[in-house]
Amino acid sequence: MAKVESSKVIHEKALYLSQIGEEFTLTRINSNYKLESDYFSNSHSQKNTKIPPVELGFIRRVKNYVKSNRVAEKFATTYYYPDDVMYVSVDKKQPGTMIDDIVEIDIDEAYWRTAFLLGVISEKIYIEGSKQTGKISKLGRLIALGSLAKKQDVYKFKGNRLLKHEVKRSRLTENIWYSICKRVGDLMYEAKTIAGSDFLLYWVDGIYVKNNPETIQKIKDLFCQFQYDVKLKFNLSVEYVDGRAIVTDKKQNKSRPFFLSKKQSKISYFTDEQLQETALKFSRIGAMDDLNEDEL
Repeated sequence: MAKVESSKVIHEKALYLSQIGEEFTLTRINSNYKLESDYFSNSHSQKNTKIPPVELGFIRRVKNYVKSNRVAEKFATTYYYPDDVMYVSVDKKQPGTMIDDIVEIDIDEAYWRTAFLLGVISEKIYIEGSKQTGKISKLGRLIALGSLAKKQDVYKFKGNRLLKHEVKRSRLTENIWYSICKRVGDLMYEAKTIAGSDFLLYWVDGIYVKNNPETIQKIKDLFCQFQYDVKLKFNLSVEYVDGRAIVTDKKQNKSRPFFLSKKQSKISYFTDEQLQETALKFSRIGAMDDLNEDEL
């Protein structure tokens, strides 16, 4: 059985094997690594995220449902990729610009609800995973869906010579994940269009606008039209500083930075790993990486 080690130790072992001319395989699963060699015992890195057994079972049931019901076939007519998904958009302002009285309009359980609306999960699974039941955490729901897009880069070395680089990905099920992401992203972009001059930024499933009751109502109506519940947060401000838009919740005295795209396009596109990071709303990339295939 492979032992758990830090990514730093695995990198040091791989470097040593390359220096002495040994054969080894280094696998990268998003931000985690696995090392296989005859010289060292097999090892892999792992995040500190501890997933409760009840949630592991739930994640497994979601994956089994998708497979046994051949859900991927429903999405086979159109394939989406990271570049097709519009995840972040920030209205560019002059540095030093400060805007008060901002409102955040957030789609409640955006991905989970979208998975149900698109027929990815059954009503029974949807209800079980919904926050109303209190059984499954937000992270658990996101892992259940995000694990459909797991990607592995396998590097085979002989010393410092790369013999083969193979990319393993679940092409069919990852299209389900990107279809969910695109549905939410497209809806946020439409909300941005509705907001017009009141728009400040959107990030994943939340849009920030000036406190204009008419604009807020129109965006709420849009989300409700697509069968989503909406949450509102008031008393926010946004400040533009050094390529960032910093949103501050005055009530809780908490700030959150959003980085402006360096591209000229008004829409920011993301690589595979960045997309998963954004979607999961965690600083690390791909929380589902902590799960081994045999656990699922």
